[in-house]
Amino acid sequence: MAESPEPTKGEIGTPTVIVSHLDVKYAVFGGERHGRPSGEGEPTSLRDRLTGKRPPKVREVHAVKDVSFVAHHGESIGIIGRNGSGKSTLLRAVAGLIPPSSGRLWVAGEPSLLGVNAVLMSKLSGERNIYIGAQALGLSKAEIAERFDEIVEFSGIGDAVYLPMSTYSSGMGARLRFAISTAASPDVLMIDEALATGDADFRQKSAERITDIRDRAGTVFLVSHSNGNIRQICDRVLWMDQGRLIMDGPTEEVLPQYEATLPKKVKRKAAVPPEPEVPGTVRWGGDGRIEVAASVSAHTWEPGVEGVFVASVHKVAAARAVAPIAARLGWPLLWVRPGSVPDVTREELARLSPGRVVVVAGEEQLTEETHARLESMVDGPVERISSDDPAIASARLLRAFPPPDASTLHVTLPATSSKAPAMSLAAGATCQSLIVCDDSEVPTELAEALAEVAPQRLVLNGNEEDWAAPTVEQLRSASGGEVTFDPGKGPMALAAGLWDGTAPGGRVIVAAQSTGVEILSAAAASGHSGVPVLLVTSDRIPQLVRTTLERLAPSEIAVVGTRDALPTAVRESLGEIVSGGENAPERSG
Repeated sequence: MAESPEPTKGEIGTPTVIVSHLDVKYAVFGGERHGRPSGEGEPTSLRDRLTGKRPPKVREVHAVKDVSFVAHHGESIGIIGRNGSGKSTLLRAVAGLIPPSSGRLWVAGEPSLLGVNAVLMSKLSGERNIYIGAQALGLSKAEIAERFDEIVEFSGIGDAVYLPMSTYSSGMGARLRFAISTAASPDVLMIDEALATGDADFRQKSAERITDIRDRAGTVFLVSHSNGNIRQICDRVLWMDQGRLIMDGPTEEVLPQYEATLPKKVKRKAAVPPEPEVPGTVRWGGDGRIEVAASVSAHTWEPGVEGVFVASVHKVAAARAVAPIAARLGWPLLWVRPGSVPDVTREELARLSPGRVVVVAGEEQLTEETHARLESMVDGPVERISSDDPAIASARLLRAFPPPDASTLHVTLPATSSKAPAMSLAAGATCQSLIVCDDSEVPTELAEALAEVAPQRLVLNGNEEDWAAPTVEQLRSASGGEVTFDPGKGPMALAAGLWDGTAPGGRVIVAAQSTGVEILSAAAASGHSGVPVLLVTSDRIPQLVRTTLERLAPSEIAVVGTRDALPTAVRESLGEIVSGGENAPERSG
């Protein structure tokens, strides 16, 4: 077989994994079925004959059969199929944990299978296991020491990290294993049923962590029996059955065909019971963040809008600069995946009938084929602000949509943080702009755009030590304004403080402070309708937010998010606040 060129690491849109006619076979000892025992007909030793001992029986299993596909940088690929279809074996072969029996594999960069169970030791402390597991993922001791506190905090085990893992409950052990497994950001990430880890609250945190890792990794593979997780995370699906690749294509095409083959009882078991009605509240939700965003749009805008912004859910940093502009212009913000336009986005675009569509996504975030599909879906022009560098995308947005209030410009780092989406919400509520800039340098294009806008003040998200001093000086020099840092209020307090002058009555939008796409979509809706947006946690309403809600005395609360992100119990608590303020005056608009 001719050698194929090895994929080039890091090039946007180029292959990262090439699988060519892959076969994986392995032996199962003690098997009685589907094969002739390996010892049959072979001579036995005198000792075995005297003792009556029979040689072990071995059965060959052909787990993966002639599978070929190519994965590209920026793709999120789901692998689906029934139990025993070869999904996990294929994943482990790509990760280099199982040698192929025949065929060829090429992987760019360093592949990593999420999971470190094999190297952890129950007799050692959690602290020691963090170092063992993280080193197995390729982190140096210095990198582990830097991330140690974050791993412990994410796992929620506290001081128990210094006790042997054998003393942990099953939930504590699962949370620590997941926290260790997700401490690295590999070039090719493989996830095998990781979202089933821990209790309901931790599963939500796990999903958010996986989303963050997916945004930072070049290519992501996800094996899952949860079609909801596949829809939320993946833009492409490989369907495996009895070791063979049955279908390979966009999620919206492959998943329905696979689901049609499932037994009815499986479908009934997977069905989610309807959410009970909670007086005073409505849910703008769906099965994932893209559906939630489409629901926000459907409940906020009538057909015939002036324009629509479209962003990619892959690496959403640049979208933080889009949301304040969408809020100021009163445009909806919809979402696509790099390789597909989800059905809900397609349907909402058709309903809105926009006069103008502006796509903000680089080549890594949106393929040319997907952009062409978008162009075929709308009658008006489709413009594109294209750069995979969020700083350059921010510069182009500043020039294309200069803010009416240039006194203050908000700045965030590209990395995901809980406060970054809330800063976009704040910028939109004050008709200001936000840019995203790496702490290592300020691109020339961004420096030039800052000089044109000439803000009086730059507010950088985080503490001064979060930013490199040369970068801060470049921002100050380019803008000519004062540079300050904003380590103060958390995201929930920041959002609550935006509505101090808002009259009581009317509707209020509530989203989970841990979500990103949902908050940015809600920020755009708030700018159009003037409706306040408040943030809560996934399990409670903090007192600060409760006090703000009681003052606003809403006649209705729109809960923005999936039932995992904002469970029914939180919605019921919000409903109690509405019923307590039902006699408040109606707010105009």
